[in-house]
Amino acid sequence: MTWWRRWLARLGVHTPVGRDTVVAVALAILGLGRIPLALLLNDGRLPASGWVIAAATLLSTLDFATIAVRRRAPRVALWAAVVVVVAATALPAAYLLTGIGVVVCAYTVATLLPRRQAVTVLGLAAAAHAAGGIVSTALDGRLHLVATYWAYDGGQPVNLVLISLGSVGVPGLVGLYIQTTRAYTAELAARVTRLENERELRAAAAAAEERTRIARELHDVAAHDLSAIVVQAGAADRLLDRDPEKARDTLRSIRTQGRRTLTAMRELVGIMRVTPSLSTVDDLVTAARATGMTVTVRTTGTPACLSPATDAAAYRIVQEALTNARQHAPGAEVEVSVDHRATEVTLIIHNGPSSGDGSAPGGGGHGLLGMGERVRHCGGDLRAGPTETGGWQVTARLPVANGEPA
Repeated sequence: MTWWRRWLARLGVHTPVGRDTVVAVALAILGLGRIPLALLLNDGRLPASGWVIAAATLLSTLDFATIAVRRRAPRVALWAAVVVVVAATALPAAYLLTGIGVVVCAYTVATLLPRRQAVTVLGLAAAAHAAGGIVSTALDGRLHLVATYWAYDGGQPVNLVLISLGSVGVPGLVGLYIQTTRAYTAELAARVTRLENERELRAAAAAAEERTRIARELHDVAAHDLSAIVVQAGAADRLLDRDPEKARDTLRSIRTQGRRTLTAMRELVGIMRVTPSLSTVDDLVTAARATGMTVTVRTTGTPACLSPATDAAAYRIVQEALTNARQHAPGAEVEVSVDHRATEVTLIIHNGPSSGDGSAPGGGGHGLLGMGERVRHCGGDLRAGPTETGGWQVTARLPVANGEPA
């Protein structure tokens, strides 16, 4: 991590609240910067008295401060912003950006609160904003100095109501639209997860049913063929002294039937114990593409001999990485790289940033923990984390069993 990233992490910029705080501080500093600028443009003289400048600066700073707390207390932040802009109209001078807190907090209320509560809070805030403007106008206030009053010059009160609806209602409508979009996207994601879980359950049930069928067949083979072998062995025992040649024929039949039974049992057990392998990664990629993912595969080197545990671990790592990319970075392109070397095989699964609302998988997920456990068990090395371009990359190095070609 570079020094500036560490510095930003210490400031908490990696969190939404931290970013809001940084924006609020930046706006406050920008507001303070107008004082030396005013001195420079007015030959060292302030455009207003000192107490007016101090009061205007304090009110603008409070307005910006509402942005820093908007996520933790959206209602309080919005009401505080409305009070600040109404109070600012009483001054003969004000900072032109005063009022930006109303716009930002109105948007936040609409995105974070339940729809009915959000509409109620926004309506009351717009009414308070308009009422404060009407009272300030009656007291000869300067509404044109505050951004949310749109340079209102004391015309018809209905115009002031429309202005308040625009300053509070427009960002509120945008926020409600964003909230609806997020809820719809979350519902789609939940529905996809449910469908995937149901598909996995159906697949597991089908596999269990197939294994039960195979177990019955295995029992039938064992019960039929082994029973016949036992009977023939008893007959051979009785014929051994009386008719050795016929006993030999019986033993040959037992050997033939035993081989046939052993082959059948091996086939059935092999079906029941299908072991995942790196050689079947193409099947994973095909299945991923069928779900709409964009996956490319690049293989280099000559495949070498991997132990069964290492071979299965390599398969599961690719499978888990593809699953994480589908869940946390929907729409992102995924590249699977398999590099075979004399002493190790290196797997790199990289996905770009999500084109939707997904987020990169966190380091505490069970999938990453499972991958790490598999790799450590095989004596390998695993690294997983975000990339500089906003994507995610999993890199696993697994040892080769004996360095001989497979």
